[in-house]
Amino acid sequence: MIFIYILTIAMSLSLIFKKNIWNPLNTDFKWFYLVFIPFALELFVVLKDPGDISGYITSIAYLILAVFCIVNWRVRGFPFVTIGVLSNSLVVLVNGGKMPVSKHALLLAGLPPTMMDAKHVFMGNNIVFPFLADVIPINFLNLHYACSVGDLMVYTGLFLMFYLNAPNRLKEKRY
Repeated sequence: MIFIYILTIAMSLSLIFKKNIWNPLNTDFKWFYLVFIPFALELFVVLKDPGDISGYITSIAYLILAVFCIVNWRVRGFPFVTIGVLSNSLVVLVNGGKMPVSKHALLLAGLPPTMMDAKHVFMGNNIVFPFLADVIPINFLNLHYACSVGDLMVYTGLFLMFYLNAPNRLKEKRY
């Protein structure tokens, strides 16, 4: 849902500043097909919950996404996405393939603290890099979830990617 808001805001600002909103993804992404693999793996983990191997699958998904981001570092806006993905990847990899989430952040976001899926784990004393985990509550415009600093970097980078890569409209030539 947040991606729809980001896209809508970026497209609205592009229209206000007379940019061509139909061309923001006409960039030189390398290995674009890689972006679909992590999302498919994450969807599988969330919907199927493969048990003990879910951490491994999630780790592989984050590593593939990190590779995609690193090779596309030069796309405008993508350094933010890359830093966010690397931050999230680090905290997931060092915590057994699961993203730690704060019960307190879930409560502040308006969600039940029992809400959990196979790719998350509740914060505890054994969590490494807890400040990089899902500790920021979001309770705004019908969005209710906990996110990480890495997520905020990814959202910023996606906004900048859509906005900065939308070229200015060419002014009509008058003869």
